[in-house]
Amino acid sequence: MKISYVIPGPMSQGPLGPREVARRQDILRGWAAPDVEVSVRECPQGPASIESAYEEYLSVAGLAAVLTELEEQQQADAAIVGCFGDPGLDALYEVTSSLPVVGPGEASMHFACMLGRPFGIITVADGVVGPIERVAAHAGLDGRLAGVAVVDTPVLALGENPGETAARASSAGGDLVRRGATVLVLGCMSMAFLDLGPVLEAKLGVPVVNPVHAALAVAEGRARFRMRHSKTAYPVPRKLAAGSRLSSLLAGPTA
Repeated sequence: MKISYVIPGPMSQGPLGPREVARRQDILRGWAAPDVEVSVRECPQGPASIESAYEEYLSVAGLAAVLTELEEQQQADAAIVGCFGDPGLDALYEVTSSLPVVGPGEASMHFACMLGRPFGIITVADGVVGPIERVAAHAGLDGRLAGVAVVDTPVLALGENPGETAARASSAGGDLVRRGATVLVLGCMSMAFLDLGPVLEAKLGVPVVNPVHAALAVAEGRARFRMRHSKTAYPVPRKLAAGSRLSSLLAGPTA
């Protein structure tokens, strides 16, 4: 089985560089099932990191292009969107048909609901609180969400001092537990790749869902049992169904 993890921007060209891309691929392969090969794909264009709704929207066209290529060329049995906010997930469902596409945010929230109620989410900055709340609402889980707390650290700086990031995550998680959360979710993929869950569980006494784990589990299951998203719920855009290419949907200057 082949799973593609699609980063919604050119991470290797940014401050984290190609080493971080390779590190994440190694981690993904270590966490995946023995019969699963995980490869990391980057979008050639997109934001360096996502810390706002605007940056989420900027990433959708690039994600759509990579996912349709993976489907058309049969390069993967499933794909994971490499951002916790699941940017454009409904649109990505529209432009794909046979390829299972997994949003780690939605997958993590459903996992959290199986482990306790209510759940809280630890994320990076105030700019993504609203988008995360919208993911919960879209999934029908906003009534189970105790709240979203931030570590107030830029995405690209999370790995500079993992101890400080863990301390900030612990403080944010403690606030959510005091607000009634019985399960916590790491609300950022860069935070997830630091594997903060075990430390937070030991300190706060509640389960912590890592979105990489949740997304891998769902991607493996959907691929293994051929569970594709409903094209009744997410029909192919009419222009694409008529034979247009994705690129042709962007209107250029008129003569």
